[in-house]
Amino acid sequence: MRSLARYAATNALTRTMLSELVSGREFDTIIHSGSLDGAWLALRKTAYGPWVPDEVPSDILEIEKVFREVTALRFKRSMHALRGAPREVGLLLLSRWDIDNLEFALRLWHGKDRDLQKFLTYPSFVNEIPVYDIVEAETLEEIGLLLRSTPYIEAVTASLRAYREKKSMFFVEIALERDYYHRLLGAAAGLGGNDARLAEKIVGADIDLVNLAWLSRLVDYYKMDPGEVHRHVIQGPSVISRRLAEPGLSLETLKQLRSEVLVGKIGKDVEARVEPDSVALLETLVGETVVEIARSTLSGYPFSIGCVFAFYLLKRAELRNLNTAFTGKWLGTDESEISNRLYGLR
Repeated sequence: MRSLARYAATNALTRTMLSELVSGREFDTIIHSGSLDGAWLALRKTAYGPWVPDEVPSDILEIEKVFREVTALRFKRSMHALRGAPREVGLLLLSRWDIDNLEFALRLWHGKDRDLQKFLTYPSFVNEIPVYDIVEAETLEEIGLLLRSTPYIEAVTASLRAYREKKSMFFVEIALERDYYHRLLGAAAGLGGNDARLAEKIVGADIDLVNLAWLSRLVDYYKMDPGEVHRHVIQGPSVISRRLAEPGLSLETLKQLRSEVLVGKIGKDVEARVEPDSVALLETLVGETVVEIARSTLSGYPFSIGCVFAFYLLKRAELRNLNTAFTGKWLGTDESEISNRLYGLR
């Protein structure tokens, strides 16, 4: 009875908002619009109509900013009835959009590109982040001081050495991601009982999928020795994440893990039909699995923290799909190629 009373209003509101997600048919209309203006008009005929400006923004970064803000605000609506510990977990999920914005600010700082500050989101959704001051900072140490009243200071200061050695903001972002999931798992465990078990399962699966997607970037793009990958893996509760966190991981083990994901999604003859190291394919399959987890959770016992996590995963997938679709339209990408990069649609 306690869980029913705790989540009844949240469950009802969340399920109402599920009908507002952009459908596969609506995405198809957006993608096959003859122009970027046509795609924006198609978007305005969806549930996003009241939330986006009448005219398509003049810059792709402005479009991405609109999507970042709108998806965050719409997820925030689903938390309206949460109280106590569940609300704290909901706020942690919402802070994911703050981390996106912080990482964007850090990239601008690293690239010394102050002209793009107008595309930052401000104010923040959960934690007050002085993003404009961050872009203007002289050093990463100064950025750490600017973040001293936020939960992100430890991750940034802990990544100072890696940033100096690698000269890449990627390793600062990894530190922020690892810290985020660590805090999220801790807050979820604090819920106790079935809520804690369900949240750990969902967060653990999400961590697995993020880790697997990172493998392609770390090994294929950054040419990192597989034996060093464990230093950057998000610590998760599952068998997969524990394997990835083991020192001295071999390239063969990494390929095996990626192949297992592909086989599970496509079938046992996957090796004969696709390239198992395909980055784009792996990331698409990862996204499909995340959405499946979310929808499976929604079909289960409704009065739990699961409805909040599921809606979070679906909104994050929608944000990714919106950015993919409109970036493709902006660049004039082939419509079939754009469609192939979307996932989890109904």
